[in-house]
Amino acid sequence: MFAARTRLVRLVFVAAAIALALLLSRHWPKDQAVHYVLGDAAPLVLEVDARWASGDPREPEDWSREATFRYAPGAAPRIVTHDMRLPDGDYTVEIEVASGPGSRPATHVVRRRVTLSGGAVSIDLQGSLVDHTEARRGPR
Repeated sequence: MFAARTRLVRLVFVAAAIALALLLSRHWPKDQAVHYVLGDAAPLVLEVDARWASGDPREPEDWSREATFRYAPGAAPRIVTHDMRLPDGDYTVEIEVASGPGSRPATHVVRRRVTLSGGAVSIDLQGSLVDHTEARRGPR
C-alpha cells in the first residue's frame, strides 16, 4: 500500500512538472528568422535599422531588440536576413531605411505588427521604398 502511494505521488509530481514546463515553454526565447524584403529598391539602400517591441497593447513600448545593417552604395541584398532569439508572440517592428543616391540619403520609416512563431517571417518593404524613392526623384 505504501509503495503504491509513493509511486502515485511520484507520477503526479512528474506530470505536474511536465505540464508546468509546457506552459512556460511558450515564453522561452526561440530562434526566429526575419527577412526584410527590399526587392528592386535594394541598390539604393544604404542602411536598415530595425527595432522590436512587444505587441501587447497593455504594455508600454519597450524596444527589446535592435539591429542595424549598413551597406556600401549598390551593395545591399534584395533580402536582408535577421536571425534573433525572441519568444513567440505578437510584436511591433519599426524599420528605418536610409536610401538614395548622393551624400544625403532619404530616411523612410515603416512600422508593422508581426507575429513570430518559431519559423521565418518576411516583411515586404519593397513597395514603400519604391514609392518613396520615386516620390523623391519627382516626375519625369
